[in-house]
Amino acid sequence: MEEEDTPCLKHMRKVLSPEGLGDLVQVALNSAKGLNELGDYESCNADGLEYSLLALELMPIGFTVLRLGLCVPQECANQESFKGISDYIEKMAAPSLPDDAKIVAKVTVPKEVLAESMSTGAIIILVVTGFIVLLWLLGMLVSYTNIGNNGNFRSEKIEDKKMPWALALHSWNPIVNLEKLFTVKEGGDKTLNVLNGVRVLSIGWVILGHSFSFVTMSAIKNGQTLNVLFDSDFFSIVPGGIYAVDTFFFLSGFLTFALLISKMYPKKGMIGIVNTFLIYFHRYYRLIFPMIYIQFFTMFVMRYFGNGPMYRQSWDFLTKSCFANPWQNFVFIANLYPWGMADQCIGWVWYLMCDMQFFIISPPIIIVYCMNRKIGKLLVICMIGASMITMGVLSIIWNIGMDGNSTKIQNVGDYVYNKPWTRMGAYFVGALFGISYFELSCRDKHQELSSTLFNKCYDILKNSQVISLLVCCFGVGITALYVFPNAAYARGCFASEDSDSGNCWPLFLSTLWNMTARPFFVVGVGLIIVPTFVGRLRVIKAFLGAETFEVLARLNYMVYMVHCLVLFHFLNNMRTSAYVTSVTQWFFAIGCTMISFIVAIPLTLICEVPFMNLEKYILFPKKQKKKIEEVSLEAEYKKGNGKAEFYKLEDHDDTVESGRKLLEKS
Repeated sequence: MEEEDTPCLKHMRKVLSPEGLGDLVQVALNSAKGLNELGDYESCNADGLEYSLLALELMPIGFTVLRLGLCVPQECANQESFKGISDYIEKMAAPSLPDDAKIVAKVTVPKEVLAESMSTGAIIILVVTGFIVLLWLLGMLVSYTNIGNNGNFRSEKIEDKKMPWALALHSWNPIVNLEKLFTVKEGGDKTLNVLNGVRVLSIGWVILGHSFSFVTMSAIKNGQTLNVLFDSDFFSIVPGGIYAVDTFFFLSGFLTFALLISKMYPKKGMIGIVNTFLIYFHRYYRLIFPMIYIQFFTMFVMRYFGNGPMYRQSWDFLTKSCFANPWQNFVFIANLYPWGMADQCIGWVWYLMCDMQFFIISPPIIIVYCMNRKIGKLLVICMIGASMITMGVLSIIWNIGMDGNSTKIQNVGDYVYNKPWTRMGAYFVGALFGISYFELSCRDKHQELSSTLFNKCYDILKNSQVISLLVCCFGVGITALYVFPNAAYARGCFASEDSDSGNCWPLFLSTLWNMTARPFFVVGVGLIIVPTFVGRLRVIKAFLGAETFEVLARLNYMVYMVHCLVLFHFLNNMRTSAYVTSVTQWFFAIGCTMISFIVAIPLTLICEVPFMNLEKYILFPKKQKKKIEEVSLEAEYKKGNGKAEFYKLEDHDDTVESGRKLLEKS
């Protein structure tokens, strides 16, 4: 009845009347034409009309399952106008949902959301960033002037010329730090430079995989026909990206064991409690400051970087777990508490959680190796076997397919994807290769290492180019074996009528795959690069060890931290829906990879390199050897043997200043 009409209904009648034809055209053209479409946000600007976003959210997790962009009369741009629709959708969806879940329709007006003022947290983070920029300026002032000099003009090293407080400011000098990032030193041992190429290619693979998976969470027109992304066998490279993180674990285990053993082996592992503590401190110190900055920047600032219709709401959903669980990342337990992956803050850092946990248990194993090499190697192999057996048992219990999914348990990923017991296999395979490299590189220093099994294998590679090539090809074959079946499985499995609990492979085959996939894949990676350690396969060594990779590898940590922010920014800042194809996604992935590396440069200068400098200059400075300049003003000097130009110095005072004055006088 007329007296019950709401302002929204009154205006809708006007729009549908002949005199409202112009508004009707605007409504029709700029509203969504199908499911999960945004319409045209910027074109809905006629007088009396307002762009609104209708989102169907799965509660209580708050995940948006469908979005519709609507160009409606201003009187309709509110939650109350859509209450009837919300109630209807909730009623219709209830039978197909669990008892503790429901679908809720929510309406937001982007223009009102974008008009919100900046939060206190965002202002604090920006102030901190501004303070760091001020430290940059002070660092340049100290570095390029005599401010903070200690009077030692003879040394060319900055740490010899500046007082501690000046070195602290010098640590922030962005010009010096940028030069360090992009300078490749000549000479030195270049054997392990091949790891730089592996590291950079792996982070590119991670970004490629995320660009294809994250797009399904954005507003795309062809959401029901995304199988176009899976039509090519070339697509197998994309799901194969799940092994890129295992490559990181492999590299971490390799370097941790190779470097720490080289320092601890001469002392038979007896490095003392203090040095052991410093090993853990250095690792934590190296990781924590970028973690803190990126987490708080994501929580408070990122939501203000874009102005698309769904931008701020999407960031609010992505960061709500950070406000609920803000501290777990800082003690590296976020993959264990909270248990669910959906509850973890900036969830992509689960890799760092596992890596730190593996690092914590590494020094004790290294100490055992230094005392008894056979038992140490056996422990490493047992860790690999324990990981494989655990994955096999879980696969049998829950009938987990090779894609990691199972209908027997809904949240199977919370048990097998980001937990240390299923990921440590790749890390300790790297540890085994790291031990082999230590025995190779130190065989001349320690005679007992010359006849180990690893060195006998390296001798075979060194003496035969053919065998080295065959080993490399075998490694390529292993990696391909675990990469290329992924796409075929994704295309054919779930369409199969014979699929059992979502797993169309026999249980034995799926279990064998899940047990071996991650450790065996990195074994393949190791076999590709080990011939380069003895000078073989120069083409691979030249490619993976290129100077470009050496520079880019220095940005790898920050690229990993920031790449998801880049992806989410572009996907959530869209003004209208996009039609996704395989080609557009490849270009999107390449573009996001390049942008991630570009963005990583200033962030590295903000929260990574300066703190590494502070550790070098302030926390643990190198002990300076006593120099001849450090002699006293009272030091007696006499002519020696009738040669007037030589003097014998007898030191009675060890002050630097008096010694400098004496040398100037003489």
